[in-house]
Amino acid sequence: MFSRLSSVTVMAVFCTKCGTQNEDFAQLCSQCYATLPLIGARAATQQTDYAPPYEPAYQPIQPPTAMYAQPPAAEDWQRAGADKKIIAGILGIVVGGLGIHKFVLGYQREGLIMLLVSVLSCGTLSFFMHVIGIVEGIMYLTKTDEDFVRTYVYGRKGWF
Repeated sequence: MFSRLSSVTVMAVFCTKCGTQNEDFAQLCSQCYATLPLIGARAATQQTDYAPPYEPAYQPIQPPTAMYAQPPAAEDWQRAGADKKIIAGILGIVVGGLGIHKFVLGYQREGLIMLLVSVLSCGTLSFFMHVIGIVEGIMYLTKTDEDFVRTYVYGRKGWF
């Protein structure tokens, strides 16, 4: 009554041009419509008039490597620089006119500009530098760890 079905393993095939994951028996990429490479079970189902060159039965195709650095996993945001968010935010609000929060994030040029404007103007322009520091401190503290790292650590956004 019951017939036993053989187990069919479906392997994912990655497109060599765009990296899209396709089903095992697909011949064209679902994203860019490029011809997919032949692997394992698919190679035996295709009829040709000539003898194909020797290929081992199993040829795994790895997804293409990323051309640019990938952002870290969610648990790595603290290690990537999110721990500086609170320190830089508080320093921006408290002593923002001196640019110390910029030095904490590694922005030496921007920090030096804020410090020199405050000191060389004998304090007359330090009010404006302090307002900039307060705004930046609030912006640092209101961002999520992921946004903070992407914007200020990886993106290197110096001002606002």
